[in-house]
This record gives sequence, structure tokens and C-alpha cells, in this order.
Amino acid sequence: MITRLKTQLKNSLNALRSESVENPFLKNLGWLGASEIFVRITRLVTAVVLARVMDPLLFGLAALVLTVNELIRVFNRNGIGAKIIQCSNHELSAITNTAYRLNFIFCISLFILQCAAAYPLAKFYSTPELVPMLQVLSLTYLLMPFGMVQASLVQREQRLKTAALIDGGQVGIDNLITTLLALCGLGAWAIVLPKFLTSPIWVFGYRRAYHWKPSGPFLSFQLWRDVLQFGRYYLSIELLKTARLNLDNMIIGRVLGMEALGLYYFARNAGLGFSLTLINAINSALYPNLCAVKDNARELKARFTRNLRQIALIAVPLISLQAGLAFIYVPIVFGEQWTSAVPVLTLLCLSALPRPLAESASALTLATNRIDLDFKWNIIFTVIFIVSVSVAVTISLTAVAVTILAIYAMSHPLYLAYVWRQVFGNSTSVQQAKAAETKTTKIDSTEINLNRGSI
Repeated sequence: MITRLKTQLKNSLNALRSESVENPFLKNLGWLGASEIFVRITRLVTAVVLARVMDPLLFGLAALVLTVNELIRVFNRNGIGAKIIQCSNHELSAITNTAYRLNFIFCISLFILQCAAAYPLAKFYSTPELVPMLQVLSLTYLLMPFGMVQASLVQREQRLKTAALIDGGQVGIDNLITTLLALCGLGAWAIVLPKFLTSPIWVFGYRRAYHWKPSGPFLSFQLWRDVLQFGRYYLSIELLKTARLNLDNMIIGRVLGMEALGLYYFARNAGLGFSLTLINAINSALYPNLCAVKDNARELKARFTRNLRQIALIAVPLISLQAGLAFIYVPIVFGEQWTSAVPVLTLLCLSALPRPLAESASALTLATNRIDLDFKWNIIFTVIFIVSVSVAVTISLTAVAVTILAIYAMSHPLYLAYVWRQVFGNSTSVQQAKAAETKTTKIDSTEINLNRGSI
């Protein structure tokens, strides 16, 4: 089995080498991939240390803190940055200045929300340690607006080498600090505190990478309706995605307890963590690549098809290899105490195989102004996901993992096929989608927009 997986990986790499070195998607994906390799090496060291110095109970506490923080932070992924990436050049100045001011409003609001929500959540879970941890993490919101516009402008220009260095550097340093704090005996704080300590790296990195300053009156919000109108769909989709990635943690913690949550959190991070970072890297390269040809239906179809094949050549062998070797590397690397998590880890890892299909389809809908399709899909899939996990958790952790694998394997190929038919069903579909959006949003000739900023 191992020999077969290695052969598959070798064949995929040879196929990728035959692609043109001038392919911008592959070049950007290569830099993002290199960044992820660095992140995974540091994360592996961190995971080994954490697995050997912390028990499942502490893992569960840290998982709960980070889950709550992520569920609140998702409101900052509100489509403002995505609009910057998509807008035309003559609208860029107005969009970026409006985005800069809106980002401050959102981030200050999230800071207040998380500080206040810490108290009832701590009472609900009977875990008073949640309060100081969540409040420390909320401080990152006050730094984020100073670099969010610059981060979106870097992505707009497809300078993903720069993005990879900044994002990878921050996460890598985060992992190293976590390792040191864990060895010093800080417990769950070793996982939580570095998220705050490394946030200035992200801000200063993007400010240095792209020299941009706001202009115009301080309270100027030109085109704010257009920004927020696009953002309402984008934010709704991000909320649904974040719910799927985090509510399983909260359900397991409430039903099965912190120790079971710790085992599940370990399995997901040691197995699915690599796959999700790989998928995120793919999406970061794919979306701006599709936006560059969004008005040319024939070129868009050719580029999407080519990129989808390249994604398969990268993702399938790497994810398969990791899942196939889990029973070997988990007890050796992390210790025998985590052997019971191997079945869950393997199943969760395999659930990542179909995920790039739906993620690629989502990027296509966003690039072609069909974000409403992605919104409807995410509502349906999230409802199915939460209901299924809520039922499976009453059985066992393994049942949860089996359920997640089955849901992704059945639904994601169907969604890709549906989006393909909607977007490429006829030769004028892209132009029709653009015209429909123009009519419904009533944007005049000087308006258009997009966001993504995170620490």
C-alpha cells in the first residue's frame, strides 16, 4: 500500500513538472505550498511537544477557546477585502478608502463582542478559564484594520509569494512560541497566547509589502452600499463555513466532555490540519487567477479545467499518503497514548479528498458574480452537516468521523457538477451573470468592489 501511494505521488510530481513554468497559478501555488511546508514542519514539532506534555483535557480547553474565537472572528471575513481583489482599476481608490474605514468599525465591534461573550460562555461550559483567554485573543482585532487593505491589494496583484512569506512566517513563529511555552508548563495558554503575540507580524508584514495610505475625509464612506451588498453574501457564506469547521467541536465538548473533545481536536489537527492548509493554499491561488479572466467565458473554462486537474495532481496523492501512513506515524511521533485517535484521524483525513471540488466551485461562483449559488449551497450543506453530526455524536467519536467522510464524499462532487452546468452551460453564461448582477445591484459606471484579512 505504501509503495503504491509513493508511486502515485511520484507520477503526480512528474506531471506537474511538465506544466509551463510561466503558469501563474502553479507559480503562486508553489510559493504557497513552500510556505505551508515550513508551517507544517514547525507545526509537527509543536504537535509532538504538545502531545507529550499535555493531556486531552487541556487540549479540549484550548480547542474550545480557539473555536469560540474563530466563530466570532468570522464576522471580519465580510467580503470587503474580496471586493478589493475583484474591482476595476478606476474604482480601486474609492473602494480601498471605504474598506479601510469599515474595517475599523467591524474590528472594534468584534473586540467588544468577544470580551462580553466570554462571561456567559464560561458559565455555560463551567470553565472560568475561558474569560481571560478569550479577552486576550480579542486584542488582535484592534490591530487587524491597519493591514487588511494592504493584504487584499497584495492578493489583487497575485503577489502570493509575498503573502506566503508573511502568512507562513507568522504561523511558523506562532508554532515555535507555542512549543517553548508548552515546555515551560503554561498548559492551554501555550496554544492561545502566541496567537496574540504574533499578530503584529501579519500587520507590519503587509504594511511593508504594500505602501498604501487612506485618503479623503475621515468619515468618507463612498460606495459603502455596494461594498456591504456584496459582503452580505460573502459574510453569510463564511459564517456557514466556519460553523461547519467549529460547531462539531462545541457539540462534542458539550455532549461527550472535554476529554473526548481533546482526542477529537488532536485527531483533526494531526490529520485534517495539513489537508485544510493545503486546500486554503489552493484557494488563495485559484480565486485571483480566475478573476483575471472572469469576462472571457472560453478562457475561464479552459483555465478552470486546467487548474482543477493540477489541484487533483497535488491534493490526491498527498492526502492519500498521509491517511495511509497514520497508523505508523501517530504512535511513533506523538506517543502511544494517542493510538486510539488513529481511526478518527484517518477518516477525517480522507474526508479532505473531495473538499477541493466544492472549494474550487465556490471560487468559480465568486469570480463570475454567481455568489448566490454558493450561498444557497452552503445553507443546505451546513444544515445537513450539523444535523448529521448532532446525531452521530450520540454514538461515538468514530461515528462522527464516518458521518463527516460520507457527507463530503457524496455532496461535493455533486456541487461541482451543478456549478459547472450553471456557469458553463452556454457560451454566454459569464456575460449573462455579469449583466444580471449589474441590474440587481444597480451599480453605476464608477462602482464595484472585494475582502479578506486575517491574523
